[in-house]
Amino acid sequence: MRDYLAIVKRNILSPIVIGIFLLAGALIYVGEHRDAWFISIVIIINSCIGIIQEIRAKRALKKLELMSAPRAKVVRGSETVEIAYEDLRIGDEMVLHAGDEVPADATVTTSRGLEVNESMLTGESIAVAKAAKQPVYAATSVVAGSARAVVTAIGEDTKAGTISKVLKRYKPELTPLQKQIQRAISWLTFGAIGLAVLIFVVYFFSGEEPVQILKTITVAAVTVVPEGLLLASSLLLAFGSLKLAQAKVLPQKLSAIEAMALLNVLCVDKTGTLTSDEITLSKIVPFGDTTKTELSKLAAIVAKEASGGNATGEAVVQGTKLPGNYEVQEVLAFSSARKISAARFQLDGKKQTALLGAPEFVSKIIPVDKAILDQVEAWTNKGQRVLLLARITDHKTPLKAMKQAKGNIAGAIVLDNPLREGVKETVDFLQRQGVSMRVISGDNPGTVRYVASEVGIKRPSLSITGPELAQLDNAAFKAAADKYTIFARVLPEQKEKLIRHFKKQHFFTGMVGDGVNDALALKKADLGVAMYAGAAASRRVADIILLNNSFTSLPLGMKLGNRIMQAIEVIASLFFHKIIYGVVLLFSTMLLGMTYPYAPRHITFMNMFLVTMPTLMWTLFPPLPRHRVNPKRFWRDTLGSIAPIAVITGLAVTFTYWIMSLVYADRPMAVATMTVLTATFFGVYMVFLVPNMLGVTVNRRAKYARRLYLIAVALVASTSFSIGFLRDFFDFSAPTIWILWPAITVIALAAAVQWQIAKTAAKRYLEK
Repeated sequence: MRDYLAIVKRNILSPIVIGIFLLAGALIYVGEHRDAWFISIVIIINSCIGIIQEIRAKRALKKLELMSAPRAKVVRGSETVEIAYEDLRIGDEMVLHAGDEVPADATVTTSRGLEVNESMLTGESIAVAKAAKQPVYAATSVVAGSARAVVTAIGEDTKAGTISKVLKRYKPELTPLQKQIQRAISWLTFGAIGLAVLIFVVYFFSGEEPVQILKTITVAAVTVVPEGLLLASSLLLAFGSLKLAQAKVLPQKLSAIEAMALLNVLCVDKTGTLTSDEITLSKIVPFGDTTKTELSKLAAIVAKEASGGNATGEAVVQGTKLPGNYEVQEVLAFSSARKISAARFQLDGKKQTALLGAPEFVSKIIPVDKAILDQVEAWTNKGQRVLLLARITDHKTPLKAMKQAKGNIAGAIVLDNPLREGVKETVDFLQRQGVSMRVISGDNPGTVRYVASEVGIKRPSLSITGPELAQLDNAAFKAAADKYTIFARVLPEQKEKLIRHFKKQHFFTGMVGDGVNDALALKKADLGVAMYAGAAASRRVADIILLNNSFTSLPLGMKLGNRIMQAIEVIASLFFHKIIYGVVLLFSTMLLGMTYPYAPRHITFMNMFLVTMPTLMWTLFPPLPRHRVNPKRFWRDTLGSIAPIAVITGLAVTFTYWIMSLVYADRPMAVATMTVLTATFFGVYMVFLVPNMLGVTVNRRAKYARRLYLIAVALVASTSFSIGFLRDFFDFSAPTIWILWPAITVIALAAAVQWQIAKTAAKRYLEK
């Protein structure tokens, strides 16, 4: 209820609404009740529409929020099910895996190498190991291992405090473009005040009646402030977000739509992004005296007990047979920083210590023969993933403290990870859009180079590894970040550092990832893109979630987002045309010593054709751009392009008003009516001209939308003039087109010049 009251307050108590009511009161004071009641009713209707539409937008955004709301895994009987955080109850048994966010305070019952990042509570980013009977806290994240834990506190009673309340609170936030529009509205509001003072001074010393002064001030206020533009952009972004969600691209922030249009550099993880999230065991290759059966057993145990449920570990478990006669004594769970996992256990009455991980990291603990490394390189150069399994003879040193050990390499686990379907077309689309691609992965450099080459990423041979980056000073790191395309075996902190560097270079940077190791980079990026099936920690910090877990849906999201941004530009151009031409007309009539031709009711009549119906049209039928819309060029593309056209409209309408007033001085109502219709003609003309100016494709939907608009124009106009009481209400006379004859040539010439200006502007867009 508080949210709804805030929406009502924001729409009723805005400066422009208050200003219009004050002007209405002044009009009532001088006896102009009809105009006073009319503008009051119009502003009330507009405010009600704004309230209704914002509530609809709020509900639409709430739907998106619920779609991406985090879910907890809990044990129900013999099954593990997912439930919303708010449905958790004290006493529930939760299941935690690497990448999960802890949804409530709980006590660990069983732990398989569980390590938790508690920086949200303590500020310390070092992972904390958790054993049975130790507490874990809400808002922390699991970085390694797995566990079961019993809930002890939920919601506001947790140590994190208000996490549940924050998740349920709706808080409207303006996008960067909307903030610019809001600032423009604020400045134009002050401009309207300045115009009011100027009108009062000029009209007062010209001897105008107070009634005319107030009417002109009211018209200027309604004309100059484009308050409806912010509402239009909010509606387009909110309902555009729903359309994106239908296309399996879920924006968690409205600003993500703008971000997709701004993207310069896109950093992608390899596994789960360029390649499928389905990893399969290709083969196991024993070395030395180890048999294939022994290697399979050892790999199965380590993968089962220490992988933390990640995709690689699950692939090993699925591809091997787990022995039933082992007893685990100690586990070192896999983490993105270590790149290894290990287990100490009793198997067939014999104590065993086995280590499984990336060859480069295993070799730091156990020496690896060159022949084995050469074989590993041959596999990785074919795009396969390779893990080495080592047997350790030291059964006493804690696994976490083991830096170097004696033992032997028992064998290799070779995994296949095929490319995602359609990923080549996706990469091609992005690079044709001018997006520079980088691959930032924790995988082997040979594997990453192969995959990057296969999908068509430019310069795939330029690669560097995380350990090599770690040896560089700050200047050399920056040079390497600019030079290389492939960054392999990087740590989560290095991913974040790379993103930070690209942003400092003034590149609008995106990051696509699915694992907990990507969360830091996703949060730092201008546009964080996570997979729905990925780690909860990565989803929570992302700006966009790909609901079908496919990187290939991103181009569709970019296309839809581009259409939404184009619609905002088209509508904004129409608003700016209305404002500029109105101000030009006001100043021109002042210089000519003439009164402003419009009454407040005339402005409302014209606004239906100039902005209201076009806004509805482009919201229902978003335009199809021929180029990539860049929100950073918003003011140049809209205000800069429409300004000369609007000035011509203002001068043409001024000339029409002036020449008709000279020729038909005895028919002021007819002159005012035809002046309104002349301005309306230019407004309708802009609905067709502006899309052409901005390089919009006129496809079948656009033609259909234009036909509907013209039908609506004809219906509203004919009704307003054919029904007597409506014509009298608007202070119109019956249309007499023939009295325009002194200005027809000027009107036609103005329209032709505007068409040429728009045509020239369109070429600029097509050349982008």
